[in-house]
Amino acid sequence: MIAALVMSMAGCALKAPPYEASIANVSTLKRAGQSPVRLGEFNVAANAQGATSIGIRGGSMSSPTGATYAAYLAEALKTELDMAKRLNPASSLEVMGTLLGTDIDAGMSTGKGYIEARFVVKKDGSVKFDKTKRGEATWESSFVGAIAVPAAQKSYPQVVQNLLADLYADQDFQNALK
Repeated sequence: MIAALVMSMAGCALKAPPYEASIANVSTLKRAGQSPVRLGEFNVAANAQGATSIGIRGGSMSSPTGATYAAYLAEALKTELDMAKRLNPASSLEVMGTLLGTDIDAGMSTGKGYIEARFVVKKDGSVKFDKTKRGEATWESSFVGAIAVPAAQKSYPQVVQNLLADLYADQDFQNALK
């Protein structure tokens, strides 16, 4: 029975769950009193791990937004900026990003994932912020693929939320948006 469940999960092509905004992240953006920004380009660095697909126990998980996880990250940032009323396509402040890598390990008892990206904030073409940020998360997992794979899939948005929380908490980022 267990072997059949594990085998049924092998080779599956999954989509990451759509990003759900973190209320804590939106609150941080609102409290900081930053100026509205516009989103610039979000690209993938050459040889970035997990750029288009993340391997999970013999299967793969792709972004539900665009062709890369850079598009997923851009959509996540857009969602939270919009909810915080900090998004304005006409703003002179622009936030851009480069995905440096992302991965998930379903683990045998504990799963873990990461995403790393470089963020740049420009005002009228002049760089005001340029840093690399990393988000990580862990979750309870299982030896059984039928439990571990969905747990890893479901946990991916938390990895991205943690990355954005680190970005928003950065005093240099906050200052760049003022």
